[in-house]
Amino acid sequence: MIDHRPHIHLFNIYQQKYLYDVNTNAIMNISDKISDYLHSVLALPASSAPEIMALTETLDPEEKEDLQFIMSQGFLQDINDNIVIRHGETDSLASLYKSNLNMATLQVTQNCNLRCKYCVYSGSYINRTHNNKRMSLETAIKAIDFLYGHSWASEDISVGFYGGEPLLEYELIKECVSHAENIFAGKKLTFNMTTNATLLDEEKIRFLEKHQFNLTISLDGPRDIQNKNRIFAGSNKGTFDTIMAKLELVKLIAPDYIGHITFNAVIDINNDITCASEYFMSYDLVKEIGVSGNYVESNNLKDGQNEVPPEFFAHSQYEIFKIYLNSCTDLLKGYRTSLFSFQLDYLHSLIAERFIVNNHDIHMSCPGGQCLPGIQRMFINVDGKIFPCERVNEASEIMCIGDIQEGFNMDHASRLLNVSQITGEECKRCWCFKLCELCCGKAEKDGELDKQKRLSFCYQTKARTEDSMRNYIILKKYRSKLVRL
Repeated sequence: MIDHRPHIHLFNIYQQKYLYDVNTNAIMNISDKISDYLHSVLALPASSAPEIMALTETLDPEEKEDLQFIMSQGFLQDINDNIVIRHGETDSLASLYKSNLNMATLQVTQNCNLRCKYCVYSGSYINRTHNNKRMSLETAIKAIDFLYGHSWASEDISVGFYGGEPLLEYELIKECVSHAENIFAGKKLTFNMTTNATLLDEEKIRFLEKHQFNLTISLDGPRDIQNKNRIFAGSNKGTFDTIMAKLELVKLIAPDYIGHITFNAVIDINNDITCASEYFMSYDLVKEIGVSGNYVESNNLKDGQNEVPPEFFAHSQYEIFKIYLNSCTDLLKGYRTSLFSFQLDYLHSLIAERFIVNNHDIHMSCPGGQCLPGIQRMFINVDGKIFPCERVNEASEIMCIGDIQEGFNMDHASRLLNVSQITGEECKRCWCFKLCELCCGKAEKDGELDKQKRLSFCYQTKARTEDSMRNYIILKKYRSKLVRL
């Protein structure tokens, strides 16, 4: 029987009681009496073995039998204090860099012809502003050569172009595409670009179609919503009508290319989110094009994020509910292209695909959330410096994991991979250990990795994770077909 405080998290869904077992990463339904008992155990100090055993004696024989069965399956073990916080790929990182890279995103310019109010380069974020810096052709070619020299073990290669607005450097991009197609001949090569689409014309569209670019266009919704934040530099004029005209041009001269386009919509808490979601599902020009929504980035925002209005919270939760409902039934039509479809992908990757173990004697582990820096989303800025992705602070020295001249900085890369070591003791005792989603970007402050900055995201991470577990359980019960539970 239990003589220790187990490493678990308890939560309810309506009248049902559930247990999340941290060591095994498993979720199970438990009885009310077992739940009440475990709540009482968790309320005691960790060293209160006699009190815990006394509580156990208050259970009736049937409850003791249930508890014994749960423990026999490897659940309800205590915190593994002997665990060393260290990512399992730490020793393999250098080898992965040597030959297993498969993608690079080139920041071809830090300039843009728009001044979107929430853009990370808008001046509202620490150390990031629009400027006239651009990637030289020499740097761009070296960046592609760098990817080539570190990807011989990879069959699929992806080269992306990012800004600012990358189409400001259209001639540079053409040179890059020609060079990449030449040196990666024999491999499956794909090109990606994130653009505001305002600079598209017939020549550019035919070029993008010819080279089968996967094009992500920034579009937030209908006219009023798009024009509120996405405005032209200098004139403050909205961009909606221009983008619609560009999409019409694509449909006219390259109708089959529409299938290579997706939208990226920034979700502003001050907008009518129901209107935005309905737009992507019903407006003829966009309803067959996929959309991925994401919230305004709050990390490194100078003034912090505003409090979420109650109306936005209620409306967004209702939109998400409809996405979940549609995944379980055929009652709702058109929700494949909803602004909130990304919630299903998030739920699937975080909960449905979680790895369940039955081994309490693991000696080395680390919280989830941190990618392999430079492997999943290598970002090369205009100066040829390498970063884990485009979301981190480019002015931070610790976030820079190398450059295309000297190669990878293994000390920095290893520190970022093991960013959870700065909060190691807190992480080991946290019920959200395996389901944590905090990456190195959420730990950077003033150019360094900061313990308190990382810990400041813990509450919202745990709240979101618990909410995800509840949604997972309900969707599983009603046999959601999209989450593949």
